[in-house]
Amino acid sequence: MMLLYLTSNEHINLLDFLNDEHGIIIKKLSGTFSLRQFVLGDLRSLNHFQYMVIDLNAIKDSNRDIMEAVNAYKKMFTSRLIFYIEDMKAHHDLVYMLIENGIFNIVTATDIEAIKAELLKTISDLGISKREVMLKLNPNDALFNTTINAYEFSKKEIKIAVTGVQHRVGTTTMSINLANYLSSIGAKVCYVEANEHDHLSKLPAFYQGMTSKDDIILYNGVKYLSLHSECHDEFDFIIYDMGVINSKIIGAIRNNCDAAVLCATGKPYEINDIEKHKSLLDKTSLNTIFSFVAESDQHKYLKLHKNIHFSNYTPNYFDGEVNEELWVQILELFTLKKNGGRSHD
Repeated sequence: MMLLYLTSNEHINLLDFLNDEHGIIIKKLSGTFSLRQFVLGDLRSLNHFQYMVIDLNAIKDSNRDIMEAVNAYKKMFTSRLIFYIEDMKAHHDLVYMLIENGIFNIVTATDIEAIKAELLKTISDLGISKREVMLKLNPNDALFNTTINAYEFSKKEIKIAVTGVQHRVGTTTMSINLANYLSSIGAKVCYVEANEHDHLSKLPAFYQGMTSKDDIILYNGVKYLSLHSECHDEFDFIIYDMGVINSKIIGAIRNNCDAAVLCATGKPYEINDIEKHKSLLDKTSLNTIFSFVAESDQHKYLKLHKNIHFSNYTPNYFDGEVNEELWVQILELFTLKKNGGRSHD
């Protein structure tokens, strides 16, 4: 694992523990930099780094130029951007812009042990979530007034089934993404593995920070249950990951669920199955999500299908933000902003 560190002279040794204790190879560049110039001009030969950590004290750009550099970096590289911002209050507007542009791995702690803990979190599999970084900020600050608790829901125990037209079309990823999005807007939500895959039992050993007790997994505010878990909590939403659709699942959706999401990839051999299942679920609030469809081909599918959505690339199970616009549309029947408007208003 390799990490590039743009650092001011005063923080040059801040990341040394990652090398000493965790064996991460660190390339340091110290001094004062134009991040915009660095990204647009110098980074093409540095794409073998998994992480780039930026000490804001080393950067001389305006906020606008920093954001231009960030957006250019995201287009060119898949490696993770991490910011160390020593004085968050002094850089209030920049932190807000970073969060709005999907940069959540922002280290803002002030004492050395807390800084180390946050840095370790930034290089973990999941990194720092939007929810976590927002919760660190001043809750009374209007600019950082998160969407948490900004919504109310049409009733308790809203049941949404997520099912796939075939295997490996993104059903589990979409289910967990949806649960995490709902948690991020203040819903009490659980994910139920309503299939026989037993993927759920493998997650705690793989993802740092998951806690498991009495056959219930808790992570980032979402409870994860199997069909055999005993949980007596009341939830706003229950998301059922039902696997590949069949007649039994269709019956369960029609009899027990408030809405359904049908996952597909839009391949020609799926079209007949999509239309058949849609007709069987005609009285259910149904949306179809196509994953892995090139943007240039999306207009073709819009001509063939109604109520379809296109998923953005989402390799992270727990990323509730990447498809936020999609979830807002799908959930509009069940969510209401507390100021009286529907969630998409």
